[in-house]
Amino acid sequence: MEEGNTKISKTTLIISAVAIVLLVGVIVYTHRSARNVVPPPVSENTPVPTNTAQWPSAKQSDQNINDNGSYYNISATYPVVKDDVITGYFKTFVQDSITQFKSDTSWAAGTGASTAPAEADGLSLTITYKEEKNNNADNFVFNSDVYTGGAHDLQSTKTFSFSPTGQLILLSSLFTNGNAGLSTIAPYVQKQLSTIQYADTDMIKEGTAPTPDNYASFTVQSDGVTFIFDPYDVAPYAAGTQTVKVPISVFKAIANPGIFK
Repeated sequence: MEEGNTKISKTTLIISAVAIVLLVGVIVYTHRSARNVVPPPVSENTPVPTNTAQWPSAKQSDQNINDNGSYYNISATYPVVKDDVITGYFKTFVQDSITQFKSDTSWAAGTGASTAPAEADGLSLTITYKEEKNNNADNFVFNSDVYTGGAHDLQSTKTFSFSPTGQLILLSSLFTNGNAGLSTIAPYVQKQLSTIQYADTDMIKEGTAPTPDNYASFTVQSDGVTFIFDPYDVAPYAAGTQTVKVPISVFKAIANPGIFK
């Protein structure tokens, strides 16, 4: 009888040991597998504020920067908004622009009045912005006017668009197929630009090719998206800045429903 009980005990111990080994193996395997699994994209579950004044991008004040050096003048303004991260986008852009300007005009540093080129007297950087808000997005359009020497000053545009919950809207997120969606809108943009004064076929073709760099400046509306092209992007300097609004009907099949509600 005791021998039978001993056999049962040994069997139980063996079964228990095997079960423990298997359990440990499962835990280790699961842990290793979890580290290799790419997590799914996080969906935006934050309730959308109905009052635009409650949006994270709601403007609180302006930050002004004035720097008058021995050979340059800098004037820049950017908004301070409710969300510090969003304000950080603007601050970084302005600071980087100022740093680049000072680097580009360093050739004039230390030059005397008798030896400095004539254009050294008017080196300047001016950054302004405007806000364009609608139910779908809060758009901030920064315009930089810079003179670093040469025949004339240059204008450039930098845009930031935010969803009602403060998410930065990227170019690739406008379409369900990402940047590939640019191939859908490019023909429409080219057609619109072909009617402008000083239209240049070659410049238009190159400046509207479906690449992210060409379409980097944009604002989002409830019924479409507007693209901004700086001087020399798609036309000669004399033509100035060009804007083309692409109605949602042009890209309805690939419009991101999370943005174009």
